[in-house]
Amino acid sequence: MNKRATQFSVLAVVLLALALRISAAAYWHRTAESEGHLFRLGDSHSYWTLAGQIARGLPYQYGSANASVFRAPVYPLVLAPLTLVANEQAAVWGARLLGCVLGSLSVALIMSLTRSLVDSTCGSRLANRAMLCSGLLAAVYPGAIGMSVVILSEAVFCPLMLVYFLCWQQGWKTSTQSRRWALGVGAGCAAGLAVLARPSWLLFAPFVFVIGITFGPQRARHATIFIATLAGMVLTMSPWWVRNASVTGEFVLTTLQVGPSLYDGMHDGATGASDEGMAFMSRFAEEQLAEDATSSSLRSAFECSTFEYRLNRRAQRAAIEWMVTHPADVALLAWRKFLRTWSLWPNGGEVGSSTLRLLLTVGCFGVLALACVGSQSSWPLKLQLQVDGTSATFYWLPTAYFTLLHMIFVGSIRYREPALLVLTILAGIGLAKLTDRLMKNAAD
Repeated sequence: MNKRATQFSVLAVVLLALALRISAAAYWHRTAESEGHLFRLGDSHSYWTLAGQIARGLPYQYGSANASVFRAPVYPLVLAPLTLVANEQAAVWGARLLGCVLGSLSVALIMSLTRSLVDSTCGSRLANRAMLCSGLLAAVYPGAIGMSVVILSEAVFCPLMLVYFLCWQQGWKTSTQSRRWALGVGAGCAAGLAVLARPSWLLFAPFVFVIGITFGPQRARHATIFIATLAGMVLTMSPWWVRNASVTGEFVLTTLQVGPSLYDGMHDGATGASDEGMAFMSRFAEEQLAEDATSSSLRSAFECSTFEYRLNRRAQRAAIEWMVTHPADVALLAWRKFLRTWSLWPNGGEVGSSTLRLLLTVGCFGVLALACVGSQSSWPLKLQLQVDGTSATFYWLPTAYFTLLHMIFVGSIRYREPALLVLTILAGIGLAKLTDRLMKNAAD
């Protein structure tokens, strides 16, 4: 396949991804309209409300001043211009189309990462086939389509996550120290923006560093990239930290939903699923109000913090205390959350169609199986465990990270989808290996 044909094929895959996402968005949007809603998921409303606050120059808060650090700001910032459209239904449709474009960009990034990862000794023909296979899998994977069409932060998080991988991979491969530092900082800026879209990404860079230092080669190279990545994250996230300090009087790393989210997953009666609406926070709010009202040192204790900050701290403290005193329940809950995250058959929520559930199951475990094939080095298309120093294991790390994280917080199939999108890189290589083997067998 010559260069022009390859470029045409890449464009065709991206356009296919866009067409599938627009079709799915139209179906989802019509369904919401028929139900009399703008959105079908509760979290979507909070992002849209905060986006409207930004667009109109109003305080960045969800409902009241007691929710001023409720959501990270990147996705509301992206949505903000659309909220100025007078027709709200048209505005939300525009937001869905924007998600489709961002999802298609993710497909293009998947292909770029695959092409960069495959061993150059395999030849351009097989490398291009792996790239196109990865792109096709990412284009048609139902979970990736879903992340593009709903008004949730995954729409902007996924391309930012993939830019982080691209910068990290190129930084690892380069032989120039100055370029490695620059790419590391670029990875950190992408990671910082990704955290400000989905705060759960905060610990991924340290997670990669710990794994690399413990098990990987070239520890000095790992350390260089990690330090540069941290510098980029600090540079990107510091305006949010300054803003939070000015609002709360305290340092807030991401949002003030960490405590409620942790308690959601760790308390008496927890099932591993989320308590929709976090009704338990009403009790915490009453307790905090009572404590504030009766404290003899109210002024000195609280003059620099807000009720929202103290409420978050109370919920976090309650969750940790419960975990310390109920270790057996924590272990059982972790297992239940693992099963929820990697459920063979999606259950509940808006996934009401058996056909859709079947597609999600086949897509998820098909990608996992092909990624296992792609990670092996003994097939005709050789993905060495070290390709210019880049390990295929690197692309399994989001799967491990999100799984471990949501064995602490609540579990849901939603939280596995970004990791599976990353795995389409290895799955495409696995599919290319299988098709190459089939073609060789047919020729023999």
